[in-house]
Amino acid sequence: VLGNDETGKTAASLLNDYKISTNIFYDETRPTTRKQRYRAQSKTLLRVNEFNQQSIDIEIQTQLFNAVEKEIASADVIIFSDFNYGILPQPLVDKITAIAKQHNVMIVADSQCSSQIGDVSRFKGASLITPTEHEARIATRDTESGLVTLAEKLRDMSKAEHVIITLGTEGILINAAKNHTHNSRWITDRLPAMSTAPKDTAGAGDALMVVTALALASGSSIWESVYMGSLAAACQVGRVGNIPLSLAELSQELES
Repeated sequence: VLGNDETGKTAASLLNDYKISTNIFYDETRPTTRKQRYRAQSKTLLRVNEFNQQSIDIEIQTQLFNAVEKEIASADVIIFSDFNYGILPQPLVDKITAIAKQHNVMIVADSQCSSQIGDVSRFKGASLITPTEHEARIATRDTESGLVTLAEKLRDMSKAEHVIITLGTEGILINAAKNHTHNSRWITDRLPAMSTAPKDTAGAGDALMVVTALALASGSSIWESVYMGSLAAACQVGRVGNIPLSLAELSQELES
């Protein structure tokens, strides 16, 4: 969903350059979401975000759902990457979730809480959710429990199959469904961060979520999938800027 402005035109052009097939819907009532980062000496000093958090209207919700419905039969995964800018109102999420389950399409979700507030537990019945510790505590309204208890509480609330809580430089905690342990004695486990010298954390969580989801959809276990996702996050933080991660980069990291 873009605004009818220069930022929107730039976004559409970049998506085309990256050869991403898109369904773009224009909302005359909002600006295109724009996130700027001011950096010096490899550190982000200032973040300036321009956005409108008002929910998209019913007409655009219907158009978006119709686009999903048209493609659902050929889909392997639906990823809700929710930045809480009003693009995913709950009724739309519920409709997309219902049709995904009808077609046995895997659902993966994340809900960012930084300059805005979200709730990852509202994506019910997902195969995978990947909040930060901060986002998990916001969703559960729990500031005191340990990570294992927190993950289990969030899984109960969201009815998610697997929960990954990202911990920045401390890596991730995986809380996996019992029927996906592949004879492992672990239901909950930790994986350390795979990058020892991060340059820029932008996009790390997205890389982890997407690659883990693709591996799961390809038939890998949750443990194999999380390992691949962690490698992707390591690749992402090893360069400056949130730019697309190629299969060649991931393969090189896996071999090294």
